[in-house]
Amino acid sequence: MNTLVIIGAGFSGAVTAVQFLQACNPGTRVVLLNRSGEMARGLAYGTSSSRHLLNVPAGNMSALVDQPDHFLRFCETRLPGTTPASFVPRKLYGEYLCGLLADAEHNCRDGVSFERITTEAHSIEEQNGKARVRIADGREFIADHVILAFGNFSPFNPTITSIPRDAGRYLADPWSGEIEVPIKPQAPVLLLGAGLTALDVALTLDQQGHSGPVYMLSRRGVQPLPHRSSRHVDNVAGDVVQALLSSAPTVLSYLRQMRSLVRAAARDDVDWRDIVAAVRPITAQLWQRLSEAERRRFLRHMQVYWDAHRHRVAPASYAAFSAQIEQGRLKPMAGRIHGIDVLPGGLSVHIGARGSALVESLEVSHIINCTGPNSNLARVDDRLIVQLRKMGLIRLDSLGLGICVDESLSVLDQHAVPVKWLSYVGPMLKAQFWEATAVPELRRYARDLAVRVAAEIG
Repeated sequence: MNTLVIIGAGFSGAVTAVQFLQACNPGTRVVLLNRSGEMARGLAYGTSSSRHLLNVPAGNMSALVDQPDHFLRFCETRLPGTTPASFVPRKLYGEYLCGLLADAEHNCRDGVSFERITTEAHSIEEQNGKARVRIADGREFIADHVILAFGNFSPFNPTITSIPRDAGRYLADPWSGEIEVPIKPQAPVLLLGAGLTALDVALTLDQQGHSGPVYMLSRRGVQPLPHRSSRHVDNVAGDVVQALLSSAPTVLSYLRQMRSLVRAAARDDVDWRDIVAAVRPITAQLWQRLSEAERRRFLRHMQVYWDAHRHRVAPASYAAFSAQIEQGRLKPMAGRIHGIDVLPGGLSVHIGARGSALVESLEVSHIINCTGPNSNLARVDDRLIVQLRKMGLIRLDSLGLGICVDESLSVLDQHAVPVKWLSYVGPMLKAQFWEATAVPELRRYARDLAVRVAAEIG
């Protein structure tokens, strides 16, 4: 039998498996490996909290490119009254993906074998033009093709956090499980980061009955922004696309064009969110037009602002977040940590405020790392990633954004040569396309890759 091994069963791996099972011929074996947890959920949709909402309306969250209302119809059977503009719980989306994978397994053609294995892949090596995949229990698979579909890795731990780590007062990854560190209800807590992870953690602490102050520290103090409740207009895309693609390929030129477009739109009562939405289909083109120096400039100066405007939160989540700030329980801060001292009952964190030479001390019980996922694989101590790097089978993006691939998603080796039997799909495609972390893009990459691989090994 021809064999496909997919490593990772979060959104990208699960949807790729679903699309492949629909496209492959009899005589094909599919092995889906997932390190831990339930297949098809991943970190994003494994939450059990009903307060963690999707950041994209239900009408845009179908996992299937050719069935845009697929998830909406699923929601209508579980949550009557759901509309395309509704923001539903993330755990519901996890249920949706699990059901989608189960249906694909049940309905695949006779002569197609599908295996799910909860295990860790330890190594991948080439063997006579194929791949030998070894897993944690010592078993091996000879695969005609391997698809790497791992998602986000745990946040990078800043050096300054070594002291609270040693003292047992530091949570390195809030999504390694539910937040279960022994934080007393009234104890002050410091969140490192002010993005979507920090918002989720603040809401989780509140749900768990925490009533003490929560400080939210980031370098610039940029906070999440909300989606609006009403639907957007769609008559601005042409002008936005033309203006940006005709501008010089520099970050400054893009910024000036965006500001000009937003100002012009405002005069016609068009919301800035519609301008950002119009950019989405050409984001990869805009990114690929930039030189490496310009990309570095964007990452250093503009990424935090782009992320806040592009990756917005559900109105209900934003309302709860804003209420905590208005009530004084959540305290955003802009600055840097200069040092940390261990006290008998907690930590003394020395913070230099942004734009000021003054350093103030803040006493907290715990620090939680909310800086977001780490995409720099040079900083990832994962057995498989380390092995692939040592073997030269993957090439890391020079900006620390992910894995280098070609236009067909074949992985590039250390010499920038495509590895015919190895592909990648997942959020680390942002190294190549930038816009590759949300469902509307990932579902297309997953479908296209699954169809290509099915044709090649069939």
